[in-house]
Amino acid sequence: MASPKVRLYEDIDGCLNAEYNARAWRTAEDVGSVGAGYQRAWVHPEYDDFGVRKGTGMIKYRMEWNDRLIGALNELPVELVWATTWRADALKVGTAMKLIHTPQRILHPVNGRTTFPSIDWKYESIRLEQDTSPSPFIWVDDEIDSIPYIARERMEKGYGGLLISPEPNLGLTPIHIDQMREYIDAHQ
Repeated sequence: MASPKVRLYEDIDGCLNAEYNARAWRTAEDVGSVGAGYQRAWVHPEYDDFGVRKGTGMIKYRMEWNDRLIGALNELPVELVWATTWRADALKVGTAMKLIHTPQRILHPVNGRTTFPSIDWKYESIRLEQDTSPSPFIWVDDEIDSIPYIARERMEKGYGGLLISPEPNLGLTPIHIDQMREYIDAHQ
């Protein structure tokens, strides 16, 4: 029996949407190019942070990312699960950034209500999913360091996950992608 595909629980802001992400992905060939790989798009969310529908077109948010990061993510053989307060609107962000993983699932709070800090409901939802449908997983969120040590240890040692907490202004870097590749290789 084949082992399950690695799940990638992905947050958006501070991970993919990061103001200085182009700096993290600059190469030697980019000398003199401040924004190598820099991309930008506007996303019009339909829901607020609590998952309440508010309509479209009222507010727009600028997304900033590096296409080299997206290219690296697109090469990973993972099941993409959005773990973000963007909830259903994460699909719009994924489309804007040209993430090609299909299908893309949305992780929802266990009780259906988003609370803050959001890392708490994400932790509970991932934990419940791992209890009911275990799979190797990578969890990327710039707020992971704010959960208690015992909770991080449970995710890493108890469930065997890889936790990555990027610096919010840089987002995911090539080093993080290398860590993901190593984890995926070890769990295929």
